[in-house]
Amino acid sequence: MDFELDPQVRHAVEHPAETVRGPEEVQLRIRLAGEPARQALGAHWAEAPADAASAVEDPDRLAAAVLLATLFDDRFWLEKAAQLPADVPGSPSAPPRGLLELAKVPGARAAMAPVLERPLMTGLLEWATRPVPEQPPTVLAEAARDLGIDDDGRVYPEVRRRAERLLAREYDGSPELERFVAVLKEAERRPRQDGPVVSGEVLPGPQAPLTGPPTAGGTGAPRWGAPPSDMPQAPRWGATPAPGQAPVPGQEPQPRQPVFGRAGGPPPAGPGVPDDDPAGFRNWGILGLVIVGIIVLLIFVL
Repeated sequence: MDFELDPQVRHAVEHPAETVRGPEEVQLRIRLAGEPARQALGAHWAEAPADAASAVEDPDRLAAAVLLATLFDDRFWLEKAAQLPADVPGSPSAPPRGLLELAKVPGARAAMAPVLERPLMTGLLEWATRPVPEQPPTVLAEAARDLGIDDDGRVYPEVRRRAERLLAREYDGSPELERFVAVLKEAERRPRQDGPVVSGEVLPGPQAPLTGPPTAGGTGAPRWGAPPSDMPQAPRWGATPAPGQAPVPGQEPQPRQPVFGRAGGPPPAGPGVPDDDPAGFRNWGILGLVIVGIIVLLIFVL
């Protein structure tokens, strides 16, 4: 690894199996180191192992995948690790035990849960379909419980009833099955308890953007569109003043003029011709004479 890192961070990324359970300060320094630290962790997966079994047995490779997912939100290698050959009897689709053990690290749970959810549920159902009573997949149930995986009430009860039927028959008193049933019951009702470290929650979050100009009286800033209480408000035309409040200038009611507001009647009609307008009567008279003349003309013609 020829990445430029200080000695403490270099040691941490070269020994991820130790780092993933190590002090919070070291994990924080790895994340703050940025891209060089991310590349150094990915270097554990750069060289292909001799066989699949070697990859499963390499704790540094598995821990590096978890650190990449939790510190840098890079889940590529974690998804690859979850697809490694399973070593859990009766559950061929389950993740390897070495990866499941890292579910005990509180800070890694938030990143591991979405990746391991499907293989864990599939592995439990595989065992329930073709059970190996002498070797129940308790490690799968523990990982699902620790990761707080929600099965929608369909997987845990089904697998638990299968194990309970075995206990009620020829495997009565089996400590392995009893432990398996107990862990499944815990998984049904236990939410995930995330840790604050490896998930990066110890880092300060981004500063919230200001939503308005700062005020002279304090650090708070008003949101745009909500002016401070001491700022004069623009008049709302047509609005009725509150009780005890002076009317807005220019809106004082004139003599014999109703005040229209929210509770008032319809607005006044626009200017029109009064009913007693002499010009109106004159127009009607002319129209009547024209009609009479037309009638007289038609009588003489016919």
